[in-house]
Amino acid sequence: MTYSQKEELITPVESASHVKSLLQRYLTQLEKIVSKLPADIIGNSLCSDMFDLATNVNITCNFAMRGYCPLIGVEVKLFDLPTIESDNESKGKRQLLMLIHNTSEYLWSMPSVPALDNTKHISEKAGFKEVSLGQVDFMYQYIVPNLLFHMSMVYAIAKFIRVSLTKGGF
Repeated sequence: MTYSQKEELITPVESASHVKSLLQRYLTQLEKIVSKLPADIIGNSLCSDMFDLATNVNITCNFAMRGYCPLIGVEVKLFDLPTIESDNESKGKRQLLMLIHNTSEYLWSMPSVPALDNTKHISEKAGFKEVSLGQVDFMYQYIVPNLLFHMSMVYAIAKFIRVSLTKGGF
């Protein structure tokens, strides 16, 4: 089933009340996943041409901020992950957990979004393309799918090396 640009599956009022809690829930789940990981896998990826686990955690956190900050009209604040030294992976895991925590705390400190308005466009560079979407579409067609993709990569890398996670943990 396809929808025209004028048809909205989510009304602005419904989506506005859930944006912050939705992003927060994903960050909480990401933190639970990362807390179960052995420290020595944070540099692993599914294959050589894909981002490693630590980078996917960082990108997931960044998508939460890239999505929420423009909705309330503040400059996007990103918490970059420091370089993780291969000889100190346990410190790297703590850094990942701190990154998630800092992103989550900053998100909670921000005001709630009063309403999403699809006539207000948000523009952002996505890879080599410029994306410009109304607020509802920006959140649910760009931010959430990208956040979930990178969070899924963290889950997939963990499952690939046999970390005990369930679908419910995602």
